[in-house]
Amino acid sequence: MTGARRGSLIAATWLIGIGLLFLIKQVANLGWTEAWPLWIILIGIASFVSVALDGRFRLTGIWAFTWPLVWTVVGVVLLLATTGNLGPNAGDFIAQWWPWALVGLGVWMVIGAVAPVGRGLVESLTVPIDGGATDGHVRIGFGAGTLTTRVAAAGNLVDGSFVGGVSERREGPNGIYLTQDTTYGLPWVDRRSEWAVGLTAEVPLDLRVDAGASKVTLDLGDLRLRSLELHTGASDTRVILPRAAGATSVRAEAGVASLTLEVPAGVAARIRSRMALGSTQVDQSRFPAVAGGYESPDYATAPNRVDIDVQGGVGSLRVVGRA
Repeated sequence: MTGARRGSLIAATWLIGIGLLFLIKQVANLGWTEAWPLWIILIGIASFVSVALDGRFRLTGIWAFTWPLVWTVVGVVLLLATTGNLGPNAGDFIAQWWPWALVGLGVWMVIGAVAPVGRGLVESLTVPIDGGATDGHVRIGFGAGTLTTRVAAAGNLVDGSFVGGVSERREGPNGIYLTQDTTYGLPWVDRRSEWAVGLTAEVPLDLRVDAGASKVTLDLGDLRLRSLELHTGASDTRVILPRAAGATSVRAEAGVASLTLEVPAGVAARIRSRMALGSTQVDQSRFPAVAGGYESPDYATAPNRVDIDVQGGVGSLRVVGRA
């Protein structure tokens, strides 16, 4: 269902619900001191509709309807109490039965946990390299969770496991854009999100990673990485740079983040850092300070070198040598 149709149906639910709420209040001749629980019931019903339109129940089963049910039941009980239908001792009634309500909610959660759930998420993916390709381009959009990379199997541009779901979009003959699947809700809210992505080591690769509230480990040591563009939010990111890729360009923008770049032995580096309120720590035994940043003494002639440019907000940057 398109976002426009879903939004229209949800808006229609609220309009119909509000209209019925006032009609019930009027027909039953209720004051607001008695009728206010109708708003809670309306929230529960609207939540039912929202969950049904999202399609999350096809993935998580009846568990998705837990909180809509809770809102509705609480609203009904409060309405019975405010209108006197629970008798003069409504408070005693609620005090007596609320433990049973907790038991019922617990049973509901158990049923939701063990009941069969729907299908639909892609949690494994293999994308072969097109024949005769001379390079590759991969973009990864990862909102939250845990993201790691490794070398892909022979013949693949990308592969791996994508717990929480993945959506793919091809971008040219040897390009792909991977994003988290939000068809059934936000993966980092509704379910665990953990990706282990394989990247090709067979052709020069341009890689872009946009990460939000994530823990990210990019092991690029065996790749023929031509460029890395990294954008991080509130994340903890560790990048192992390539050992023998020739010239590699690294451009990073870090928000409220911790970013660690590991440069393998035998690889020269030139480093520029512009951190607004953050800190920069560089292994100066390998990358001495120079005008404008830090640079290996043999950077200009080294067969394998990385050009690192980092711009950050409130966070930390560490550039360390790797044995």
